[in-house]
Order: sequence, then C-alpha cells, then structure tokens
Amino acid sequence: MDTRGGSFFSTTGWSTFIDHKDANPEWIGENLRKALETSRDYVVEWGEYPLPREKNLEEDKKSFPVYMDFWKRVQEKYGFKDWREAQTKSALVFANWECEQTDQIRFSASRGRGTSHSAWSTNENQGKVFHVSINDSDKELGAVALQAFDACQPNYA
Repeated sequence: MDTRGGSFFSTTGWSTFIDHKDANPEWIGENLRKALETSRDYVVEWGEYPLPREKNLEEDKKSFPVYMDFWKRVQEKYGFKDWREAQTKSALVFANWECEQTDQIRFSASRGRGTSHSAWSTNENQGKVFHVSINDSDKELGAVALQAFDACQPNYA
C-alpha cells in the first residue's frame, strides 16, 4: 500500500497471495517485508501536505487498475463469482511502519464491512494491535502478522 493521505494500492510495490494452508510464518514475513520496503509514502516523497490534487488523481488512475488486477487474480484462483465476493471473503490486517522514525511495525486487526474493512474503535483495541521490529527475522515478522490475522473479524466469520 502506498500512503497519500490514506492507503492506496501500490502501483510499484510488492503484492501477492497464497493458499492459507501453504502460508507459513517465513513466507508471510518475507513477503510482508518486501511489501513494506517497496511501498511509498508520497507525503515524504513529494515533500508537501496536503498533496497536490492533480498528482493524487494521476496516482489514482494508476492504482485502481493494479488493485482490480490483484482482486481479479484472487477471484480466478479461488473461484469467487466476482472481485467483490473475493474481498468479502478476505481478512485484512492494517500494517503501519514509519520507517524514518522507528523500526517498529504496528499491525491492527480489522473487521469486515461489506467489501471493505475497518479498524476497531480505540476502546476495542485490546488484543487487536501487535508490534514487531522490521529487524526481526522473517519467521518472527510472519508470526506476529498471523497473530493479527487471528484477531480479525472478517465478514465470513
């Protein structure tokens, strides 16, 4: 995900998926690290906030097709009727890493909201927020991500 005053599907960053039965902490950690390290923060990159509307719209035009392609691949691989059903049947963990300020990654479990996901209210965060260092091993990174996934409340639960 790229950050532009909100989270947007990255046009240049890493994204992938795998069958749950094949996912292990090492694989998750390796791919999560790659995604975090290839994501972009446009506020830092462009050096201005709020971000220029024209630049933001240009990025939206690039981001949406990449986003749709990702969900289309998930739909086709798992036999969902459309991309919306694929999203509805997915769990999501929010990951936040301020790489210029800290080595700590913050994972927040989500709850399903139709085809989207939302964070929990602050008073409901107990047991739903997890931290790990980017310097930890892939296995440790993946294990903490799995803890966050286990705390999610997806639509299908």
